[in-house]
Amino acid sequence: MLLAERFIQKSLVQVTRYFIDPAIRDAAIESVMALIGPETKVLIGHSLGSVVAYEAAHQLHQRLPLLVTLGSPLGLHSIIYQRLVPQPPCYPPMVQRWVNVADVNDLIAVEPDLRGMFGIGLPADSIFESESTVDNGSEPHRADFYLGKQAVGIFCRPTHHNYAF
Repeated sequence: MLLAERFIQKSLVQVTRYFIDPAIRDAAIESVMALIGPETKVLIGHSLGSVVAYEAAHQLHQRLPLLVTLGSPLGLHSIIYQRLVPQPPCYPPMVQRWVNVADVNDLIAVEPDLRGMFGIGLPADSIFESESTVDNGSEPHRADFYLGKQAVGIFCRPTHHNYAF
């Protein structure tokens, strides 16, 4: 239990710094935006990185075929959701497909189905899949455990003929 408390405390410090220091927030989003170009097919974010990916996706000027959020705290209402930009939080308009994956025991991703919170503004030609869960075993929040799941690859494969991966 002590290990879990330390993990949550460390995570909250990072989240707090991201939201209260505009320089940190801007630098994080800018670093993601600098890597996105017309050839970008997938944007993946884990934990706080999923928050940065979500906010960066709202700044896109070109279509993004796939946004993947893993172990995301986006569903933490009072800690994350109310501080997101834009407000109210909504589906990123340039994202064709958003897949959210959570471990049922991941304390950071307490709300695995984000559709009720972020389905506003879902473009008619976009897909939002947020009921996907995995079992990461003894370390439910580890990024490499998420990425190593065959199910994550299956959830994230193209589902429509118009995706060019």
